Amino acid sequence: MNDIETIEQNITAVDESVERPYTLRRLKDRDLFPILAITSEVFPDDLSPIFYKLATKEKTVKEVGAMAILKIVLAILKNMHKVQDDVYALLSDVSGIPAEEIGEMEFGTTPMMIWDIVANEKNAGFFKVLSKSS
Repeated sequence: MNDIETIEQNITAVDESVERPYTLRRLKDRDLFPILAITSEVFPDDLSPIFYKLATKEKTVKEVGAMAILKIVLAILKNMHKVQDDVYALLSDVSGIPAEEIGEMEFGTTPMMIWDIVANEKNAGFFKVLSKSS
């Protein structure tokens, strides 16, 4: 088992055992600019080295997808202090929960919401387009 599979299994186990106090809608075109603002603030580089591994068949689509998701989530979390207001505003728009309440939710809810948005298969097309624009 490789590192990506191990990470996916651990996240899946946590995902299934954690009750989510929110429901997220599918991303829409209007979400592009807030997400671009957040990702451009937190990424020191783009995702092209990851997608290059797919183009050269060094990694599978599943492995590249998992690597990209993990890189996006970790970059946002590591730099949350730079984009906190933007992230809370986006999470508020996607969940319908006021931004002020999101900051007061149980510890771990914000990273879980970010993960759920990025990892949701319904949003895969959105992130494919986003990766081409970065």
